[in-house]
Amino acid sequence: MNEQIQDEELAKADLRDHERLKSLRSPWESTWHEVDERFPNGAGGFNKSSPGQLRGARNFDTTHITANKRFAAAGVAITTPEEKDYINVRFLDDDLMAIRAVQLWCERASRRMYGIRHAARTGFGTAANEDWDQLGRYGTSPVFVDGKPGRGMSYRALHLSEVYIDVDYAGLVDTVHRCYKRSARQLEQEFGMDALTPKMREALNAPGKENTEFEILHIVAPNRAWDREKLDWRRMPIVSRYLAMEEKTYIRRAGFFTMPIAVSRHTTSAGEIYGRSPAIDVMSTINGVNAMRNTVLRAAHKAVDPALLFNNDAGVTKLVTRASGLNPGLVDDMGRPMVARMPGGENGIPIAVEMIEQERQPIRTEFLEDFYRILTDPNSRMTTTEVLEVMAKQGILVRPFASQYATEKQGPMSQRELDLAIRNGQLEEFPAEVIEAGAWPMVEYENMLAKMARAEGTSSTLRFVEALPILAQFDPKVVNRVNTGAIAIGLAKEMGVRPSYLRSDEEVAAIEAKQEEQKMAMLQAEQLQQGSQAVLNLSKANQLSEAA
Repeated sequence: MNEQIQDEELAKADLRDHERLKSLRSPWESTWHEVDERFPNGAGGFNKSSPGQLRGARNFDTTHITANKRFAAAGVAITTPEEKDYINVRFLDDDLMAIRAVQLWCERASRRMYGIRHAARTGFGTAANEDWDQLGRYGTSPVFVDGKPGRGMSYRALHLSEVYIDVDYAGLVDTVHRCYKRSARQLEQEFGMDALTPKMREALNAPGKENTEFEILHIVAPNRAWDREKLDWRRMPIVSRYLAMEEKTYIRRAGFFTMPIAVSRHTTSAGEIYGRSPAIDVMSTINGVNAMRNTVLRAAHKAVDPALLFNNDAGVTKLVTRASGLNPGLVDDMGRPMVARMPGGENGIPIAVEMIEQERQPIRTEFLEDFYRILTDPNSRMTTTEVLEVMAKQGILVRPFASQYATEKQGPMSQRELDLAIRNGQLEEFPAEVIEAGAWPMVEYENMLAKMARAEGTSSTLRFVEALPILAQFDPKVVNRVNTGAIAIGLAKEMGVRPSYLRSDEEVAAIEAKQEEQKMAMLQAEQLQQGSQAVLNLSKANQLSEAA
């Protein structure tokens, strides 16, 4: 145990603040418990399921489970599509971005950042899917982003049941308390023997007790004692403290230059700290569909295996209802059965099934199942312009939570990655122009959401270009109004084309100068040929005149 980092009063203050955050979260927990009952979860969660336990036993309909899986898959596809280089490193200064060397540095840095994020064993793909899965269930999801030299980046989605949050004056999450349990053996692996408390060391030294669990509180919050001149944790703007709750002893006190835990909310109303999810918004419909499915299943069971009716027992002592069973004596002298099936509600089953399907639709809509149907339709005959226009309209549906996701999750994660990459020497040195300007890069995403935001402008430009030939039929001079070079550059930026795919102004000027030289040379050659022909014709005319 490190005595130099111990502070009894600070430990008590941290525990009091943790109790405050627990009280802020407690009104939501009953809702999350109900979510866990409807959505199968792994071991743990808010209902503390045991490994191997049957989950989702209350469900008679699985529409919401399938919808949430598709919601997570769609969320990953439109924000961090692994099949596309969607990371775009740039500088905020447009004049700086107009410099060719800066553009090419940004392009190389973008590819490098993509490679760092999606490298093997970083766990980004798994964390991204789990992140969207939690947003679909609970509406709030934290992701831990860390990286060390020689080990690379690591991404881990934290379950909301162990996380407590608070917000700053602007309503953005700036404080995270993570309360979790680890065995003494795991704590030794994470912090080292010297950092452990006496009880943890005792458990490690006792044979068979190395797996004894201890409760740890990890606090990540703004550093109120921030001092750039200090050489310890106080020089970092984000403080990080690991506290053994039972012994009220700090295991580690450190800090971060950027926020390591990015917490996003799906949607929030004014004043809300925790977010609301699609599951929460349509939970009443989910419960209703399950109740209706239960009723229909019972009705179908009765229709397929109905109760039997007797006029009187008439000596009937048993019935064989299995296939190929024999029931002698159950037909009267007239050949009429002495046992009849009891009428059930089978006539109402088609109506009930139709009503269930109607109730399922709001669930699918809330989880955005229909969002990409038109764009992924293999039979679509839409042109590029029409696709962009559809994207612009569909973007209206996701804009409320897409902007919040970009602000609360993509922005902090990207700045965390960029900070670690630069500090660990994973990117090239800045161009001289950037160093002179004292600029710092930022990360934008060239994903489906960004394309949706720009789709309206792109489609308008394409519509204008398509209309030009029609206008030129009435007045050919109209094309002189169009700056085709500016349109090409603008469309390239809006569609996310790499700068290296476009020639620089100097290269374009050189090509145009060469084309002009070739044109002049051809013109001069044509003039010489015409002059030679004229001299030849004059010579022949003189010869004919002399002969006459």
